[in-house]
Amino acid sequence: MIQHATINGRSHHIFRQNSHDFALSGGAGEGVCYGLALDGCGSKPSHNEVGATLLGQFAASTLQQALAALDDQTDVGVTAVIHTLHARCLHFLQQTTALFPWPNAAERAAFVASHWLATIVGFVVTPQTAVFFWQGDGYLVHDGRVITLDSDNRPNYLAYGLLREGTQSGTEEAQRFTERKSVQSAKSVDSFQTLVVERPSLQWLAVATDGWQTDLLQQLGEPRPGLQLARWMNVQARQHGRFDDDGAVAIWLKANG
Repeated sequence: MIQHATINGRSHHIFRQNSHDFALSGGAGEGVCYGLALDGCGSKPSHNEVGATLLGQFAASTLQQALAALDDQTDVGVTAVIHTLHARCLHFLQQTTALFPWPNAAERAAFVASHWLATIVGFVVTPQTAVFFWQGDGYLVHDGRVITLDSDNRPNYLAYGLLREGTQSGTEEAQRFTERKSVQSAKSVDSFQTLVVERPSLQWLAVATDGWQTDLLQQLGEPRPGLQLARWMNVQARQHGRFDDDGAVAIWLKANG
């Protein structure tokens, strides 16, 4: 079973903000599937839910197509697809941004910083392997083991690559803007980080954004078909300290038998 869900955090309800999180999952052939969870930067003023949604949809459609045509379903073949995905996602952001008639590099940089900044964590499962990939913070979970992707609240967003472009080829205004956003202190990332998980004994795995709590993540191995996952998340959110921030998750559970 493959599924995904999102929830609008309590703080976003209070301030009447859109959810900045986005999730998608899907299948791409017999025993092949993927899941994605994205979190847009919430710095104000910000509309980075745009980046989380559009980047997530682009990544999902790209993965769907690539995995459906994949001959090598081992971790080597899957990792190659994931590395290509990173380049294609960055190219998507570059080309989309280039469609706008920016009057100067500073305005281009301001748009990128307020619309495109989103973390991305995902997985690919085939009959032969399971591979996590990510850029930014969030959680990886497999068979109840939780791995925290901690970036000290300063995620290295994929779209930072576009801001570096603006700094290198732009004006002094763009230079000052990127310095204020601490973009230049972020390390350059040429591809997603990856983690291969032992497939034969694997029962379930998940990826989630940073609005989750560890004990809730450990409960994701229980099958919740249809809308049950979203309903369960809504029930959890009624408790104090649960989902104060937005939450997104994508889950794979091994089929019985």
